[in-house]
Amino acid sequence: MRRALAALLVATSASGWPLPAAADCPLDLGRGTGWVMFSERAIVAFRPEPLRIEVGQPFSLLLNVCTRRNDPAELVAVDAQMPDHRHGMNYRPTIVPAGQGRFRADGLVFHMPGRWELDIDVRAGSEVERLSHEIIVK
Repeated sequence: MRRALAALLVATSASGWPLPAAADCPLDLGRGTGWVMFSERAIVAFRPEPLRIEVGQPFSLLLNVCTRRNDPAELVAVDAQMPDHRHGMNYRPTIVPAGQGRFRADGLVFHMPGRWELDIDVRAGSEVERLSHEIIVK
């Protein structure tokens, strides 16, 4: 698996911010907030629900997963760990497909404050790759 790390805060799809190639991929997840990660093959837009992640409280991620050619891609897995503490979440999220590259990952819990690394595995074409994003929880 290839590991890619890149993030861009998305204000809205009409914000005028430069977006990676394949900007027709549905990047706006509503409420005008979220992040976008991209690699050579894939683009992932995501936001938490609720928008504020609280320590020890379950939350979901709303995700749009596309290839760079604007085709829907497959969300394979969502996981998170605390690299500084060398452990992950105590729960495994459930992925619910909503069609056309849209997914919901339910049951995430960041059980302690600190630096978390969110890993999102995407199948774009025949290969699976991991995109990662750092989240600080206070």
